[in-house]
Amino acid sequence: MEQNKLYDRILGSLLTAGVGDALGAPSEAFSPAEIKAQFGRITKFEDPSNNCISPDNKIGEVTDDSSQMYEMARAVVRSGGDFTAQDAADALIYWAQHYPKYYPRNAGPTTQHVIKALLAGEDPITVGQTGKMYGRGTSNGAVMRVAAAGLIHPGDYEGAIQTAVAMSAPSHGTQHAYSGAAAIACAIAEALTPHSSVWSILRAGLYGAQQGEKIGRRTARIAAGIPVYPKVVKAIEIALRCRDMQEAETELECTIGADDISVQGTTALALGLFAAADGDSMKTILSGANIGGDTDTIACVAGMIAGAYNGTGAIDGQLLAQFEQANTSFDFRGVAQGLCDIACRQQCAN
Repeated sequence: MEQNKLYDRILGSLLTAGVGDALGAPSEAFSPAEIKAQFGRITKFEDPSNNCISPDNKIGEVTDDSSQMYEMARAVVRSGGDFTAQDAADALIYWAQHYPKYYPRNAGPTTQHVIKALLAGEDPITVGQTGKMYGRGTSNGAVMRVAAAGLIHPGDYEGAIQTAVAMSAPSHGTQHAYSGAAAIACAIAEALTPHSSVWSILRAGLYGAQQGEKIGRRTARIAAGIPVYPKVVKAIEIALRCRDMQEAETELECTIGADDISVQGTTALALGLFAAADGDSMKTILSGANIGGDTDTIACVAGMIAGAYNGTGAIDGQLLAQFEQANTSFDFRGVAQGLCDIACRQQCAN
C-alpha cells in the first residue's frame, strides 16, 4: 500500500477507536433499555457526567480504553517494532502514573492488580499468569489496547500475533486473552492490506483467535471459560441474518452478552458489529455505543478494525473535530506516523 494511504488507515484506526470510546463513555454499564430511556439513541457525543464510571469526563473525551491503546502504541513506536513483554509492562506503569483520572478508579479487574505488582518490581510474565481470582487475565483489557500490534504488521498475521501476545503477557497471560488479542490484531493487519474486504478481515480475525489460543495453551495460564473462537463464529452468524444494525445489536446482546467485560465477549461483539455494519465505520462504533454493557470498550475495539479498513475519511467530520478539541493532550497523528514508519520497514523487510 502506498505510504500516504497506509498512514491514513493507521491514523483512521486510532481515531475511530477513540471516537468510539468517547461515544460509548456516557452509556457504559447501562442496559439497552436504560440507554434508550436516557438518550433515545446515541448518535453524537453525550454528556457523561451522569455516568458513575466516568463522571469527570468532558463531552467527547476518551476513557481508560483509548488512553491505554495510545500509550501502548507510543511504546511500540519507542521499541522500533521490536516490542517485548517488558515494553508492555513499562507502558502500563507509565499509564498508571500519568493518567490519574483513570487509574486506579477505571482500572479493570486484571489491570488494577497487575499494576500494583509491576510497580513492586515483580516479573511481568509471572504477574500476567497469576490466577485464582474471577476475571484475572480474562477481562477485555487485552483487546482494548492492542491496536498497534496489527497496525505495524500490514498483512503479516504472524507478526501481529507475536506483538499481540507480548502486549498481553504482563497483564493477561491466559489462552483467552492471547486468542482475543490475536484475533483483533490479525483483523487490523488484514484491514491494512490493499485488497482487504469485510470477509477477509473476519477470516483473519478467526485465524488470529485460533492461533492465539494455541500459543496460550502452550505458554500461558489456562483459564476457565468458553474459548474466543466459537463466540466469534456465533457473532458473525448473528450478523449475517440481521436486517439492520439495531436488530444486530439486540441479537448480539441477547446471545453473546454485553453485560460483562470478558475478552471473549468483547472480541466477538466487536467483530460481529463490524460484520453487521458491512465494515462501515460510523455504523460500527455507534452500535457499540448503543449495545449496552461495556459500551466504550466495545465501540473502541470495533473502531480499531473499522478505522483500519476505511481510514479517517469515514469518520463523521463534525464528531472528529469535536473529538480532537476534547482530547488535545493526545498526539494521535504523531503516533500514527511512528507506527507507519515501522510498518513500512516491516513490509520492506518481508
